[in-house]
Amino acid sequence: MSENNDVLAGIGNTPLIRLKYMPEKGSADVWVKWEGANPTGSMKDRMALNIIEGAEKRGELKPGGRVVEYTGGSTGSSLSMVCAAKGYGAYMVSSDAFSEEKIRTMRAFGAEVEIVPGATGKITRELIDTMRSRAEELATETNSFYADQFNNQDHKNAYYKMGEEILEQSDGVCDAFVMMVGTGGCFSGVAEVLKGHCADVKCFAGEPDAHRNISGGAIGGHRIEGIGIGFFRRSCALIWRIRSFPSRTTMPTRRPVSLRARRVSWVESPRERTSSQPFN
Repeated sequence: MSENNDVLAGIGNTPLIRLKYMPEKGSADVWVKWEGANPTGSMKDRMALNIIEGAEKRGELKPGGRVVEYTGGSTGSSLSMVCAAKGYGAYMVSSDAFSEEKIRTMRAFGAEVEIVPGATGKITRELIDTMRSRAEELATETNSFYADQFNNQDHKNAYYKMGEEILEQSDGVCDAFVMMVGTGGCFSGVAEVLKGHCADVKCFAGEPDAHRNISGGAIGGHRIEGIGIGFFRRSCALIWRIRSFPSRTTMPTRRPVSLRARRVSWVESPRERTSSQPFN
């Protein structure tokens, strides 16, 4: 058995799944890149591995070193997992404005997590700035590597392969790409590959309507984790159109989330179609 067949080998090459029944009749074919198939259930695994391996190649991260980052938890969970697999320490700066489950996940992978209190309980530009400042301070300590996902080129480069996977799995046919935007790394990396294959591909970026820092508009707090972090440091030239979404459509209560997930599995499952559906 190959010595390289560890948890990190499970990153990437995720399935592209066609939604056969949920799209309205006469609409375009809709395909979903299921990044939940990555080890931590997140596309951020791709970025975490590429950032750490990039630092190793440049000599910025040495054996026994520690990785520092500020994070809402998704990137932190991925970095903590990769650090655990490679034997590095992990120190994540997060906040109680983000989900407790993500904080528990980072700690479960062995990371030390420092919590910055969120004054309003919402994700704001001010909160992100405070978290970043603390991470930058910690990164000056001996044998520490600052992942700096927002400015690290290895972040965006990690998603080139995801774009290549989409083209291969779709036989090179892709008219539009839709994605909610946080750091912009995944959106930019995938969009560059798709538009390099076909310049006419239309790339849609989504953001919270309460925090529209890309499209211009309201800049306030919100509760949608992973997007709307207060700044966008990628090229807007790749964006064909920007859509904003209210929190109630992207972050419903727990019961509707459960019902929505069950409805997706019911509608898309290979069973006899009937006029009645058990979940609405």
